[in-house]
Amino acid sequence: MRIRQMIVLAAALALMLSAGAGAQGQKVSIIEAWFIHNESMGDPVAVEKGFFGNLQVQVIGGGPGLSPIDRVMAKARAGEIVFGVDYPYNILEARVKQRLPLVVVAHDFQKSAVHILSWKPLTSAREIQGTVATWIGYDKQIKAAIGADWAKRIKIVNQQGDPATIGAWMKKQYQFAHAMGYNEVLVAKRLVKEKYYVYPIARLGPDWPENVVFTTEDIVQKYPQIVQQFVAGHYKGFDYALKNREEAATILLKYNKNLDRSHELEGMDFLQSIIVAGGAKTSGLGYIDEKGWERMAADLVKIGVFPSMPDYKAAYTTRFPSGVKP
Repeated sequence: MRIRQMIVLAAALALMLSAGAGAQGQKVSIIEAWFIHNESMGDPVAVEKGFFGNLQVQVIGGGPGLSPIDRVMAKARAGEIVFGVDYPYNILEARVKQRLPLVVVAHDFQKSAVHILSWKPLTSAREIQGTVATWIGYDKQIKAAIGADWAKRIKIVNQQGDPATIGAWMKKQYQFAHAMGYNEVLVAKRLVKEKYYVYPIARLGPDWPENVVFTTEDIVQKYPQIVQQFVAGHYKGFDYALKNREEAATILLKYNKNLDRSHELEGMDFLQSIIVAGGAKTSGLGYIDEKGWERMAADLVKIGVFPSMPDYKAAYTTRFPSGVKP
């Protein structure tokens, strides 16, 4: 009897040790929206400081022509645990039009970083006419600012040219350019000598959240504890980076040697304003702005992206608070 009990206990102990080893070695990927830089600083910092705990997190940079949604779906279909960063409207559109089982688990940015660079002053978005350079697929805010007849008023082109994608605009090849507050806006400030104008997109109309962390519904259902652990570590990384910017810049350069340290540090000042904006002050980093989703969905209907109000509430979950206060 005692021998049998010892065998059972040994088997149970072996199972526990095996399960523990598996948990410690759980591999997770995060696919960033763009090249690794200050926009995505939370993840490299969290990896280097150990904020993900026993998760083995691989940080994968993005870039032009690389869809975070496509890359997340490919890894998820291969059985991997994967997260991505993209705009909320891209997630919503993929759910509705492609029926992809994506779900947002947190917001990096409660406010938009998008600005419009213009060679002429604007009193409203209705004065934007002609060619507007942006990234194809990331033009919904500009269209929403102009209105339902945007196609009659503007032509969207893919912006291009160094430095930082606004080179062609700087050469006046087009009148208007999309610019992020932590990147192209700073480049223009340093390098453009002629008179120009810069407008936050919210000042022109759309007031939407931006950069969201997403995964698949299946991953949320099967691995809720891992999702929670990843979200918490992700925002511990952002919080630490904002409070220790020089160290964060050093970590970013380890992941992307092409970065300019001073540029990344300057961009962190702007990022502070949209990462801890609005509800995040009381709800912690990663706060999901539900009203922002409603505003966004209504604007997308107005410009013809959806024929009627989509089920935007199904595109996100508030089950995974970060627990990190700014």
